[in-house]
Amino acid sequence: MPQPSGLPLALLIDTLDDEYQVAVVRGAMSAARDLGLSLLCVPGGRVRDGMPDSAARNVAFELVNPETVSGVVAVSSVIGSAVGPKELTPWLGRFEGVPLCCVGVPCEGYAAVEVDNSTGVRDLVLHLGREHGRKRIAFVRGPAGSVEAKVRYAAYASALEDLGLELDPDLIVEGDFRKPSGTAAVRTLVDERGLRGRFGALVAANDYMALGAIEELWRRQLDVPNEVAVVGFDDVDSARLSRPALTTARQPIELLGRRGVEAAAELARGRPVTSALLPTKRVIRGSCGCATGEMGLAGSVPLTASRGVEISFVQRRQAILAEMARAAEGRFGAAGSGWEARLLDALIGDLRMAGSSTFYRTFDHLLHKLSRDPIDVAVLQEMLTALRRQSLPCVASVTGARDKLEDALHEARILAAIFCEEAGERRARQARERQRTFEQGIRSVLFADAGRRSAAAAEGLAAFGVEACVVAALTRPDVSGNDARLLFGFGSRERLTDEAPTRLSSLSTHPMFANAGGTLVALPLTADGKALGAAVMATTRVPDADLEGAREFLSTALNTLRQAAR
Repeated sequence: MPQPSGLPLALLIDTLDDEYQVAVVRGAMSAARDLGLSLLCVPGGRVRDGMPDSAARNVAFELVNPETVSGVVAVSSVIGSAVGPKELTPWLGRFEGVPLCCVGVPCEGYAAVEVDNSTGVRDLVLHLGREHGRKRIAFVRGPAGSVEAKVRYAAYASALEDLGLELDPDLIVEGDFRKPSGTAAVRTLVDERGLRGRFGALVAANDYMALGAIEELWRRQLDVPNEVAVVGFDDVDSARLSRPALTTARQPIELLGRRGVEAAAELARGRPVTSALLPTKRVIRGSCGCATGEMGLAGSVPLTASRGVEISFVQRRQAILAEMARAAEGRFGAAGSGWEARLLDALIGDLRMAGSSTFYRTFDHLLHKLSRDPIDVAVLQEMLTALRRQSLPCVASVTGARDKLEDALHEARILAAIFCEEAGERRARQARERQRTFEQGIRSVLFADAGRRSAAAAEGLAAFGVEACVVAALTRPDVSGNDARLLFGFGSRERLTDEAPTRLSSLSTHPMFANAGGTLVALPLTADGKALGAAVMATTRVPDADLEGAREFLSTALNTLRQAAR
């Protein structure tokens, strides 16, 4: 699909230091790539947030206007969580004339892509009551201004009514979707309200708060799930890696980003768009008290598969391969073409020959290939689930075949979890080293000329996957305005050698980006609750917490220059 104006679509989010939002960005980037469009990612904080530092980030939204973008995808569930859709809707009017789609929470007058928040929470509460017999179920709410948080709370209350349980205000604690508020919720329940031993389950309105609650419960020697079962909502990557793994309602997070971009692209072409409601899926793990395949490994059972099993696999082969590819969501490109067939053939080989471990070795080899890029453990596990689901009918009629199949896939699941955890630790070490090198380089030339700053930035940011960048400081940070000054920048073929006046609102259209590919990211530069300027970077990678770290350092650097100039 051609992009009529040649301008990018803007994706408005709160921050890149958040697994949920990075997953939305990943989905949006994937859709933009498939549609042949470009993307401007704007992590501009929450609208009218009461926290000054977050509110100051709103300066990045100044870069989004009819002259710089062809459409807007506003992740309303995060940028509007402090005010709600009623106040966010008039704020969105600033983008009048630009086609706009909301993601997460609908706003009057705009197309929307949202998730069924109610069913996911309701199913989890009913599961705790009916399957685990929990009678006293606490709830950690989301931000007061969040529609999603209100819907999830209403679903909790409705499920309690269906269970015949009382809605006890003492069991309800305020939260803000951040991990520390989950920790604080446990302290409130146990310390302030004296409810230790008087609630058997805790439902959090999102995974981060659930994970914070689990950590605090363990610190207080409260066993999860035996004494307190815990469930969340979202299914971020860290939910699967927690101990115990978190039972949750899985949002199709990347699909939200994808559908948002697709809708905005259609609107930019003058085509009508119908709002969409995406389903959630209950994901049962260990934190609710259920025993799952992720919690143990059955012993190996030698087996020589019958001819009937092989025939069944031949008959179902194309369906199995298609389901594996679908579950992988196009994320296994680094494994090379035909990875599905290699895995399936290795599994069939193990079923045919007692004592064979070809599937384990083939899967390990695939993981090493995928390690070139960040591995999404949820996608890996979903692929293995698809392989299991489609393979079970092939082994149903042969004694011992199912056990052998389950053993092989359980071993693969454990290998995937361990490998992803180790890969995450390696990436964290590498990220710290990249950040340290970048900071040292900029510090050494901070008070030098623009040319030396540009050279240092080009060298340091290359490790972040940044191929072009411009950094500008507002002329008068204490006064609302658009006038700014370019401090340094670089592109694929040139570097900024002199400081120059500019307009902050046009920063993403600077000539330095003329030959840049990938995604543009507009980073707000702030300090002490004030907007200082902005940096725009073109990156070939999915922007994440790495760029948040660079943003924080550049903010400190601009503040240092500002104070020195006084």
